[in-house]
Amino acid sequence: MLNILFFFLLIFSFYSGGRRGLAYQLIYSIGFILSFLVAKSMYQGLAKKLELYIPYMSVTEDSKLAFYSQSAALDLDKAYYAAVSFFIILFIGWLLTKFIGIFFVQLRFVRLLNDLDWLPAGILNLGISYTFICLFFYILSMIPLATIQNLFFKPDFASFVVKHSPILSNMFEQMFLK
Repeated sequence: MLNILFFFLLIFSFYSGGRRGLAYQLIYSIGFILSFLVAKSMYQGLAKKLELYIPYMSVTEDSKLAFYSQSAALDLDKAYYAAVSFFIILFIGWLLTKFIGIFFVQLRFVRLLNDLDWLPAGILNLGISYTFICLFFYILSMIPLATIQNLFFKPDFASFVVKHSPILSNMFEQMFLK
């Protein structure tokens, strides 16, 4: 069921990007890239402060994590706070981008590639949505709760996104776990 939900979410994001057109979608894509770079440079400072406000369930000997060993799970709280702080900064940057995009709404009617304008715009928006989904699942994979971990033990969309996403899986692992 979760697979179908995220599949439709990705289809909808492709559709909405295609409807925007390439010129307008480029504004959102540039804003997302800038937000991503800001989040990448600032998340560690915020992670230290989040430890005081957001609780993290402690890992016990009975905890079974889909992607992390028992020894790695003992330090997973630091990775969790880093990932959550990265997500918060990225989301705030994305909201600012959406607000700034309001002022460029006339670009929606500018066609850069005539009849094929919708295709690269849809792909760009699909990439943005996929990055958010990948980060969301990556954060969920760090929570040592059996009901959440059961999502990742089955070979489906959630486990694929966390472990086999091109570029993103390795980048998030390097950022949060190393």
